[in-house]
Amino acid sequence: MIMQKTWEETDKLVEENSSGQVDRSPRAWFKAIMLLMAGIVKLSVLAEPSYIVCNPFSSVANISLFFIVFILVPLATNARAASSAISAASRRKPRTTSLTFSEIYGGVVMNNVLGFLVLLSIIYLRELTWNFSTEVLVVTIVCSMMSFFASFRSIFPLWTSIVAFLLYPLTLLLVYVLA
Repeated sequence: MIMQKTWEETDKLVEENSSGQVDRSPRAWFKAIMLLMAGIVKLSVLAEPSYIVCNPFSSVANISLFFIVFILVPLATNARAASSAISAASRRKPRTTSLTFSEIYGGVVMNNVLGFLVLLSIIYLRELTWNFSTEVLVVTIVCSMMSFFASFRSIFPLWTSIVAFLLYPLTLLLVYVLA
């Protein structure tokens, strides 16, 4: 009951604030850039402890470090958001569902772009060797395709989610074939 009431309030709020106006003031740009920089700093600080935990786990479980870092860790960290998105989409209101897909696409693109940027920065600054060219190329292609597609739409039909879900096994297949 409480969840139902919360989603009804969310639907009302979405309908009230769906004017489509975006704040493009210098203050909004500054805030967005500062939040982006804060995210990069957080990711940079947490990158090494994450590696320290994931590397031994990868060895013990006999699973590629790439799959742990780029598949298992994002699934674990985004599980809450995914369950919330599924709950929102089950409301079957077109605007709420569309905003849910938009949030998912935005999250995927931001996670991958920021993570990739910080990862490459660390590798470059510490002069480390790079052994994941194929995997990163495939992830970059898929993320570029989805971000390009999602940047031109504000309402997402059902078939777009099917395409997004099918890209996941396609990515794994491409990594397997190319590696």
